[in-house]
Amino acid sequence: MGEYQVIARKWRPQMFGDVVGQEHVVRTLKNAIRSGRIAHAYLFVGPRGIGKTTLARIFAKALNCENPRDGEPCCECPSCREIAAERSLDVMEVDAASRNSSADMRDLADSTLTRPVSGKYKIYIIDEVHMLSKQAWNVLLKTVEEPPAHVKFIFATTEVHQVLPTIISRCQRFDLLPIPTRQITERLQLIAESENVAINPDAVAAIARAADGGMRDAQSLLDQMIAFFASGDGSRITEDQVLSLFGLTDREELHAIITAMLQNQPGEVVCRISKLANKGKNLETLFDDLLGALRAIQMCSIMTNPADILDESAENINRFRQMAAAVPQDTVQIMLETVSPVGRILHDALNKQIFLETVLLKAMREAHAVRIGDILARLNQLRSAGELQFLDKLPVVEKKSAVIPVAAPIVPAVSDPIESVPAPAVSAPEPIESAVAPAVSDPIESVPAPAVSEPVESVPAPAVSAPEPIESALVPAESISEPAEPVGSVPETVVTESLSNAVVSDEETEIFDADENLAGLPVSSDIPGISEMAKKQSKDDFSPQKNQRSIANDDPQALTAIIAQNSTVREVVDLFSGSVIDIHE
Repeated sequence: MGEYQVIARKWRPQMFGDVVGQEHVVRTLKNAIRSGRIAHAYLFVGPRGIGKTTLARIFAKALNCENPRDGEPCCECPSCREIAAERSLDVMEVDAASRNSSADMRDLADSTLTRPVSGKYKIYIIDEVHMLSKQAWNVLLKTVEEPPAHVKFIFATTEVHQVLPTIISRCQRFDLLPIPTRQITERLQLIAESENVAINPDAVAAIARAADGGMRDAQSLLDQMIAFFASGDGSRITEDQVLSLFGLTDREELHAIITAMLQNQPGEVVCRISKLANKGKNLETLFDDLLGALRAIQMCSIMTNPADILDESAENINRFRQMAAAVPQDTVQIMLETVSPVGRILHDALNKQIFLETVLLKAMREAHAVRIGDILARLNQLRSAGELQFLDKLPVVEKKSAVIPVAAPIVPAVSDPIESVPAPAVSAPEPIESAVAPAVSDPIESVPAPAVSEPVESVPAPAVSAPEPIESALVPAESISEPAEPVGSVPETVVTESLSNAVVSDEETEIFDADENLAGLPVSSDIPGISEMAKKQSKDDFSPQKNQRSIANDDPQALTAIIAQNSTVREVVDLFSGSVIDIHE
């Protein structure tokens, strides 16, 4: 009895036509051989078990084949047989995981100087090339860039991001893709028939699904199933046996969980996940299967021919179509948006069962929540059925904007406002007699103070709710430490005056200015107490000790010049009949 050879080695492809799932790479390599446009270095990139090393060996056979046939090796000449038997002196395979030092690469670079023994090229296949150290790459860099004409390099790696960019730029790069599940299933079925293995098609499909796109993994799993369950009595390997061995979930169980999620049955979902966890199923694999099923349902709802992108059988696609037709499209979309980002977190979770249950329940709650579009659709349905006719008979409610009555604040008659004195705001009109505190003991009988009967619409509603006494607006001169900033048309000049009363119009309360509403007021010198108070203010507040220059007191000629030059000052002086307390610069 000869030595047993595992399926992965026995069924390794020997020609380009035997390679499954890498048609884009096979076509390019065959065209290069047919046209003679052979590059000096190639880089094969992809996950494990998809054919990187296999393609490198077939390409090496085709390069040194004595009788190539349309880019394919003949597999009959001595060179092809030696390469297939792994004893060719012209094709050397190097494992970079074990030979990754600079000394090893220096020996390899020196060996490139010798010519091939029997073949046309001397070919170096370096597997897991990302394991080479930076120093080793530096030794090999010049040789890879400009090798001798008889030398070809073929690199293979699963982690291309660890390969130096300077090396990648010197190679022709080929990215190999994971093999579709359908093609793996077909190849496994062919192997089972050739090896006389009795196995159900569902079991073969389960093995292909567990391989996750790797042909070598699928062949190894098939070999394991044959060794574990084949009894020699003619019994067939079933799907349940495959699922129990690898911890996979049955398709029926998977579809039952998806159906419960789409029908918003949280209890059913939790019960089924609990049963699968108790059976020892791999919950991470279950999560991946659920995510793939939700995506398949979404593709069936938005595409006319989802079989073009879905790696599923026709029976499964029909079932996914039925599920997609039973629920709104956005329901599946919301579930996908909730479930898809948590795959990595599930991998690191301490209790995967609880985490998976929580994620699925959250996805169901968000997907089946009532949305505003559902409410509007239902209202439109009721209105079209005549159940909301009473709404049309209800009177229309007119919204009226409430006007808050506001009394205008009393502003002193000055040309420039003093910033440190805030004008009070009141929420309700008050009689002027109570709002204005006279500056003298005797009231002025000649100036009536009628109450305001109407609110002023032009004055915006104040932010202060409680009124403040008007006395705060008339701040005595002692509280002013510095003159206010001059504004307007009178640069660097401020005219100050104290008023004891103001005139308010009978029609409405308004903020008046000096040139209109103060006409006819008695002059400050005619009002008892005003002239004395003004002199006291001028003496105390505007003394030379405060570094203020009094034009009216210190330089009468300058006052006359300012009155002649400045129309605003002249109007103010005329307003008070020539009597001005003081002018400051």
